[in-house]
Amino acid sequence: MQSQPPNDPTPKPSRRRFIESAGAVTGAAFAGAAIPSRATAAQSSGSDSPGARFCGLLGGDDPPYCVNCGDVATARLAEMHGFQIVMTGGSALSLSKYGIGDFGMITMDDLVEFCGRTADRIATPIIADADDGGGNPLNVYRTVQRMEKAGAACVMIEDLYGAKHLAGYDEGKILAREAMVDKVHAAVDARRNDDLALLVRSDVVADGGPLEDALERVASYAEAGGDLIFVPGIPLDQCRRAVEMAGKPILTGAPSLAAARDAGVGVLFVGAMGAIAAGAIDRAMGELMRDGELDDAASLSLPGSRRLELIGNEATANRAREFNALREDGQ
Repeated sequence: MQSQPPNDPTPKPSRRRFIESAGAVTGAAFAGAAIPSRATAAQSSGSDSPGARFCGLLGGDDPPYCVNCGDVATARLAEMHGFQIVMTGGSALSLSKYGIGDFGMITMDDLVEFCGRTADRIATPIIADADDGGGNPLNVYRTVQRMEKAGAACVMIEDLYGAKHLAGYDEGKILAREAMVDKVHAAVDARRNDDLALLVRSDVVADGGPLEDALERVASYAEAGGDLIFVPGIPLDQCRRAVEMAGKPILTGAPSLAAARDAGVGVLFVGAMGAIAAGAIDRAMGELMRDGELDDAASLSLPGSRRLELIGNEATANRAREFNALREDGQ
């Protein structure tokens, strides 16, 4: 990607963000030092934008939780429980909306619309999954602006493209590193508000490739302007090395908060909620067909008072009273 005309000797001003650090930091100290510049900048700006609130969560003693959500109700429950971040995930949305896997079949319209509906209902910062950004860097540029307008605090783009995640067939195709760097440049430049964060993801390990390649890739993506990194399939004990190489915090899953803290994880990703919900429904339906009634699965049902909280009944009822919503026409 050319950032300026070939014959123009004047460097082009860059909006890419790098760590503000007085010196090198490594090992255990690095996990905590990798992001305070972003968090401090967000706090000092006084901004209440989604991106500023997201960045303000980073760099603490414990990593914030990020729950993968496929519908707004799950995102709302995450907020009610106090989870700090939600992801409007493509895999979860594919299952919830279409009943299919994350095969690369949902569109950018699906993902942007889902982010917008979720942002309308919750105040919790959202990481918006944008898959490969929609195609070439021009698509990425437009997608980032659409996601920002929809209310995203952070946008995730990956180097996996085309048909993907097909168990027993192929994980997918990995974009050339230089082409992904071009996409990151486009994503960074597309932001209208510098508070909007960018999560850069490499699926090389999940695709069966070498860890070293994945780490070098996310380091390149971070240097190009990514604010956080994600390497699906990375061993937990390699997270600190990934953070050291990229100079940015890592989002990943872990068996516990303590394990994530010990591994230097920056954002603890929880991706299982959709499967847990589907499992509960599957169990209840199985009991009904087998026994003609609900047995143990009935205990999993959401209590009535909790359901009313979930759907926002109190606030809506108060609004209905204020505006006489039940008045008969003309009365």
